[in-house]
Amino acid sequence: MKPPTPCLCDMLRQSTRAVTRLYDEALRPVDLRITQYTVLEYIGALDEARVRDLGKALGLEETTLTRSLATLESRGWVQSRPGEDRRERLVSLTTAGKHLLAKARPLWESAQARMREHLPKAAWDQLFRGLARVAEAAA
Repeated sequence: MKPPTPCLCDMLRQSTRAVTRLYDEALRPVDLRITQYTVLEYIGALDEARVRDLGKALGLEETTLTRSLATLESRGWVQSRPGEDRRERLVSLTTAGKHLLAKARPLWESAQARMREHLPKAAWDQLFRGLARVAEAAA
């Protein structure tokens, strides 16, 4: 069924849901969702991060990120500690989180490769540039 009115938001959400299902399915063997994997990757890349900075990097509200981090921490993949400022929290991967990320990365790479196979290189590159501009325009 064709939508009654062309809507960029609706099209992006439909695309996001489909792509999320593909990545979630790929990560299922390690009991991770793509949203969790992304947070773990960012933390791993930063070694230790302030929750506020991590939220900005991920484009997430601090409260949303805090809920996600609580789940990751309860599963033993992330640890947090107070920063120099009492309001500041610093997060880092635990040893278990690093091991999980090492197991998950090849699964993520397979999902990434599957998406790349279905999109010509020019379209892939254009999507990355175009979606960044969409995010900037919406902000």
